[in-house]
Amino acid sequence: MKTLSVTSIPATCLHACLLVACAAALAACHGDDPSGDPTRAPDLAHTAAGDVVAVDRAGMRSYFAIPFAAPPVGELRWAPPAPPQTWTAPLARTASAAPCLQTSESPYRLAGDSEDCLYLDVHAPAGQGPFPVMVNIHGGAFNTGGPIAYMDPSPLVTKGVIVVNVAYRLGAMGFLAHPALAAGGSAGNYGIMDQQAALTWVRDNIAHFAGDRNNVTLFGESAGGFSVMAHLAAPGSRGLFQKAIVQSGNYGNDRQLTGPQMGSASAAIVDDAIRAAQAAGVQGITCAPGAVTAACLRSLPEPVVRTYLAQAIYAALPVMVPSVDGSVLPKSVKAAFAAGENLKVPLINGTNRDEYTLYIAIAEAARRAAAAPPNLDPGDTRFALPAAAYAPTVAGLTAGADVAASDLVATWYPLAAYGADPALQPSLAVSALGTDLGFACPALRVAQRVASQKSPAWMYEFRDRTATPLVGVDQGKYYLSFPQGAGHSYDFQYLYNLGPLANDEQRQLQAAMTRYWTNFARSGDPNRGADVPAAWPPFTGPDRVLGLDVASSGGIKALASFEADHKCADPWSAVTF
Repeated sequence: MKTLSVTSIPATCLHACLLVACAAALAACHGDDPSGDPTRAPDLAHTAAGDVVAVDRAGMRSYFAIPFAAPPVGELRWAPPAPPQTWTAPLARTASAAPCLQTSESPYRLAGDSEDCLYLDVHAPAGQGPFPVMVNIHGGAFNTGGPIAYMDPSPLVTKGVIVVNVAYRLGAMGFLAHPALAAGGSAGNYGIMDQQAALTWVRDNIAHFAGDRNNVTLFGESAGGFSVMAHLAAPGSRGLFQKAIVQSGNYGNDRQLTGPQMGSASAAIVDDAIRAAQAAGVQGITCAPGAVTAACLRSLPEPVVRTYLAQAIYAALPVMVPSVDGSVLPKSVKAAFAAGENLKVPLINGTNRDEYTLYIAIAEAARRAAAAPPNLDPGDTRFALPAAAYAPTVAGLTAGADVAASDLVATWYPLAAYGADPALQPSLAVSALGTDLGFACPALRVAQRVASQKSPAWMYEFRDRTATPLVGVDQGKYYLSFPQGAGHSYDFQYLYNLGPLANDEQRQLQAAMTRYWTNFARSGDPNRGADVPAAWPPFTGPDRVLGLDVASSGGIKALASFEADHKCADPWSAVTF
């Protein structure tokens, strides 16, 4: 039977796995000044490379833009991370460093990006500790994003944990694997190596920030969640963390290219970029297509990297995931788990009820923006997915599946089952199918795999359909034709302050989620520690998934029908992990 995964989902949808740019905008527009009051009495912390000064933010000590590796430029471009340079005067920075170069054609690229970007932020509570440590790997489809979008983790930190936000090289700079870079070994996965370097920095330095180096939880959403899965499979990550949380990260499990495949793709990408740059008259290129060396790659002018290489890699690999390079990842994540070679640590694994609505929303927002003038009237449904496009869209989503697209359209996802408005039914139906195939069922399979290994695991579904959308909002007004509900990435506003929550129900949900997360970070059990509103049953089967919702929509309770709700037994029995 052919296995299925989120790789069936169109690349045009997956390129913005986490809209960190929108999250950053929300924080900038609605959040408190992230720098706090730098005139207040500073805290000084020591690191192996030099001292750093905290910004006191009403009981949270924030140490911004600490170098954990040398700038990956010049000879260190496309090379494993090197130790940071030392400094003498204490660093007193009041904001996150520039995000890593956003080498993709995604419209959600963060501004102000730079190749000099290997920095992390430490946010610690007041007190002596030692505090549990939570290391966040940001999302963004391995192409975009950065710690700047997560500058206020006070909902977690105020519950007695340290949160560390780390940057890592992205897209072409983080995952290109040109054979010329191998130098007798492997190439690629520099972004995962950066994450390992950050975890090593935490192990070696976090005690000076009142952190417990022996109690580290690695967590992340979307590409950050996939990164956590990669570290559970990577031999070089063993011993660097003791617990893991994967949020919407079980996608693309069959998408990982082998080393030779990634090398061949990378060579073609570089040749295409060079040709395009030369045709545009860019000067200073010493590489020749078909005769590329490591030296000429490392000397490519930044405009070639920022523009032409970004375009070429996004055209060839619009769904970016780490490759099986033979060194950082000797096997695919899926193969490592199947062989039982993954790290066995306590795990929280989860997904959102309406993951795929985000991607349908992105598409509708783009159509509205392209109108002349741009159309922001939610009552105008001409920009929604039309009924005539429904069957072809389903066929594209499920190409190569064992289930005929005609059966999916007629039997499993009939339009009539998705609301009373025919204009909105295609958008809602495709959203349901994409969620089931691309996120919910893969997440369930991962939980089942971990449970079969007798490793502690808990699974959740974030279900708050009142969550603030990050796409389709203009000046506080929602302008898309259909509701996104609990879309992809919409859970993160309950862990970080990305903007004000709408009401007491949402604030209660945030309090509950952060208690589960910090209890888990402290003890390895989300139930043990601060009181929780409902016991979270350890995962032993599909009927033991905890639903996380506001009280008026069902509240927090175990879901008996997760597998049936997402059709994981039928028609998606072929989704495996």
